Amino acid sequence: MDDSFRNQCIDKIALKITEEKIPTDEPSSETLEYLQKFAITLGVDISNTEEVVNEAFLYIAMKNAKDIDPLTKGDEFGAGFS
Repeated sequence: MDDSFRNQCIDKIALKITEEKIPTDEPSSETLEYLQKFAITLGVDISNTEEVVNEAFLYIAMKNAKDIDPLTKGDEFGAGFS
């Protein structure tokens, strides 16, 4: 999956999460499954759905953070970068 397509999918999933007011802190397994099925409808390969959905939640967390540099505070997002 190329970066442009991946980013478009992440943005669409994040928009769905926001529009449907899905809680972003510790989503249930049913919610994750629901969003993974949505990702498949966008054309995401089934082997990548979990990762793309998780990235959508990370994207929302980073987007909603105010004045935080994700490169220096990445551990606050559960991201693997620091």
